[in-house]
Amino acid sequence: MKMRVFQQNKLWRDKAIELLEKMGSKIHWEYLDDSQYDKQLRVKMLEESQEVIQAESRDELVGEIADVLEVMQALCKVNNLTWDDVVLAQSKKRDERGGFAGRKFVTNAEHPEDSWGAQYCLKNPDKYPEVL
Repeated sequence: MKMRVFQQNKLWRDKAIELLEKMGSKIHWEYLDDSQYDKQLRVKMLEESQEVIQAESRDELVGEIADVLEVMQALCKVNNLTWDDVVLAQSKKRDERGGFAGRKFVTNAEHPEDSWGAQYCLKNPDKYPEVL
C-alpha cells in the first residue's frame, strides 16, 4: 500500500496513535523526558488556545476548552504543581487585579515616562508599540 508521509513534530494525545494505527497509519514517535515534555506542553497550549479562538460552535468551543484544560493539568503534573496551587494563584490575582468579567478592552494606555507601566511596555515593544 502506498503511504503519504506528513510531518507532525507535535505532541499528540496518547490514544490517538493507537487509533490511527488501527486504521492503517504508521505513526513515528519518541518518548520525551520531563524537560522536553514541559516545553512541548507549552507549545501545545498555544496550539489549543488558537483552536479556542477558531471555534465556531458551542460544542466546538467546549471541546477546545477541554483540550486547554487537559494541557493545563499535564503542565501541573510535569512541574509538580497541584491544581490547588493554580486555583490559589488565580484567586490571588483576581483579588489584586480583578478578573475579566468587566469586559474592559484597553485600546491605549498612557503612562508617566519613568513609571512601571511605561517600563513594562518598553520591554515588550512588539506587543506594546509606542504611539508617537
